[in-house]
Amino acid sequence: MYSRLLGELMGAKFFGAAVKRREDPRFLRGEGRFVDDVTLPGMLHAAFVRSPHAHARIIRIHTTAAAAAPGVVRVLTFADLQRWMKPLPLFGAVPPGLAAVVEFDVRQAPQWALCRDRARYVGEIVAMVVAGSPERAADAVDLLEVDWEPLPPVVDVLGAGAAGSPLVHPDWGSNVGVGFTHAIGDADGAFAGAAVTVTETFRIQRYVGMPLEGRGVVAAWDRRDGMLTTWNSTQVSHFVQQGLTGALGLPPHKLRVVAPDLGGGFGTKASGYAEDALVPIAAIALGRPVKWIESRREHMSGAAHARDQVHTISLAARRDGAILGVRDRILIDLGAYNVWGVVLPYNTVAHLIGPHRIKNMRVEVQALVTHKTPNAPYRGAGRPETVFAMDRIVDCLARELSMDPAELRRRNYIRPDELPYDVGMPYRDGNPLVYDTGDFPAALESALEAAGYKEFRAEQARLRARGVHRGIGISGYVEGTAIGPFEGATVKLDLAGRVVVEGP
Repeated sequence: MYSRLLGELMGAKFFGAAVKRREDPRFLRGEGRFVDDVTLPGMLHAAFVRSPHAHARIIRIHTTAAAAAPGVVRVLTFADLQRWMKPLPLFGAVPPGLAAVVEFDVRQAPQWALCRDRARYVGEIVAMVVAGSPERAADAVDLLEVDWEPLPPVVDVLGAGAAGSPLVHPDWGSNVGVGFTHAIGDADGAFAGAAVTVTETFRIQRYVGMPLEGRGVVAAWDRRDGMLTTWNSTQVSHFVQQGLTGALGLPPHKLRVVAPDLGGGFGTKASGYAEDALVPIAAIALGRPVKWIESRREHMSGAAHARDQVHTISLAARRDGAILGVRDRILIDLGAYNVWGVVLPYNTVAHLIGPHRIKNMRVEVQALVTHKTPNAPYRGAGRPETVFAMDRIVDCLARELSMDPAELRRRNYIRPDELPYDVGMPYRDGNPLVYDTGDFPAALESALEAAGYKEFRAEQARLRARGVHRGIGISGYVEGTAIGPFEGATVKLDLAGRVVVEGP
């Protein structure tokens, strides 16, 4: 209603209107342009030697046979590129508003673009081969030999915190990458006075995002003006630019990051990767454009993984179903490096309560490193995991109370007359987490009606009597939006009535 009224007042035709996507016609004509479509004169191709071990020390790398292979221009290891080897970008610094409320124990170890002395997960890059064609580069990878000393790995988050567990980063003294406890109200008091309590453990498995297009990087160095241009199948070109600024020592205005059409990303392409730096480094070192296109096998082990959480969650309630409090002990498998800091752990905590009216909460979080591919944001970045755990434990409470799960939610969803509703904690950006608009009960009723919930339950009972089992689930999800990064622009209207838009 507001958007339509605003459109009428402004005489605009776009507010509140369905606008067709302008990019669709060229995709339908096969005119999309992706990273692999970038071809430059004199371009070389990169391929990578990756660790087959979850945890192993590098004794020696034998490069002679690979370097002598047909078409190979250069074989590069950490020792060859040592002056370029700076830690890959890390994300997830704690905003001041969040640090003022939550006491975090955060550890982040440097990750190098090439393994220096040991590999910490299967797929970590050990060496780079640059050749005249992708086939020549791939063939040479098979000729490179590494003398490994396998070391004991820790591969399960349930054992990563145990005494005597192998340490991913020995100087830490433990495998805890992020640890914190956060409380709202008096959860222990709520449980002490509850008529009913339920507790369950839920494990959300590890995922790897699988976009139709894998990752890819092309880089070209112009030595005349010191400008590097890189084409990258990234979701966040800002992150690529920030990472290259640190890795290459170039100022941002000398780094041009082009993000062509993207064949899917889902968060997997929002992280900073070793290949993002290695391909540009090779282009600068060799003075020729270099391209790398990821294989599906590489993607499975080298691209960021996601999820992999364990929730031991409890609810306290009255007999009428009113939820009094929630407690949750959360374990998160970060993989070998804590790339994203507090982002995934705190996203998980900030979205636990969701649309429920819960005044008392206590959450203990341990995000642990293991010898697996690093964990990163993927389709929700910690939010779907916690929503799953909450909705499952609400269902468990409904079963304990012999109450329909929809009715239990009706009694506990925040009503419109309670808005604005202060959840009592900051969001991930450090600002107060306040629900300022919405109608959660109405949204629930709309979903139930659209699903034919009442009719389904009747049919479900009839089928169950015949030994046929059908199920239906309900989930409620509240998510904040519009977290950066951002870019600015200046819009000018000149005397001739022309509009000029200038970038930063």
